[in-house]
Amino acid sequence: MLSGAVLSGGLGTRMGKEKGMMVLGGVPLVRRVADIVAGVTDEVIVSVGPGKSSLYRGVVGDKARIVEDREADIGPLEGMSRAFEAAEGEYVIVSPCDTPFLKQELCRSISSKARGMDGAVPVVRGYLEPLHGAYDRVRCLRAIERAIKEGGRRATEVVETLDIMRIDEEDLRAFDPELSSFENLNSPEAMKEAERRLASDPGHMPQPRRG
Repeated sequence: MLSGAVLSGGLGTRMGKEKGMMVLGGVPLVRRVADIVAGVTDEVIVSVGPGKSSLYRGVVGDKARIVEDREADIGPLEGMSRAFEAAEGEYVIVSPCDTPFLKQELCRSISSKARGMDGAVPVVRGYLEPLHGAYDRVRCLRAIERAIKEGGRRATEVVETLDIMRIDEEDLRAFDPELSSFENLNSPEAMKEAERRLASDPGHMPQPRRG
């Protein structure tokens, strides 16, 4: 069984509102990403900030289970921890809520490469992308909990303690030639540019499908 974790617990200070609730092409970002992830996993879990579950439940509907971060200032490790605790799959693929150009084919490839290891993590422009990785749920959760207890906040530091497969750009581009899956919409300007791209080329946006 493969689980999907969509991280939507960020404060979104540059956006001025909940990042996952920002609307692109008439659809909230978190819903877009949850739908994409649902097409390649057996379940989807959306991790949100403390006290935010009711806000998100009305958006993702019955497509995902929602878990809340216990604390608001730990960052993505807290969201991963909560999602991994709730997940039922042996492996979990992680996706940020602000990556609406995420490709399902890429998610499938990353997940398949994680089998038999602690995980598989893309390397883009020389940097690990741990928030786009797939992980052995139990082993990674153990490492995350240890890191949080020791005051760690960076996901990269956690995955570097694991036995992971590093996926290079050549392999990634086979499924996502432009590497658009790794584009984060983390500013109002980025949202406007994404809207322009969507308006000029509707086919550029992944069309979620199940199975």
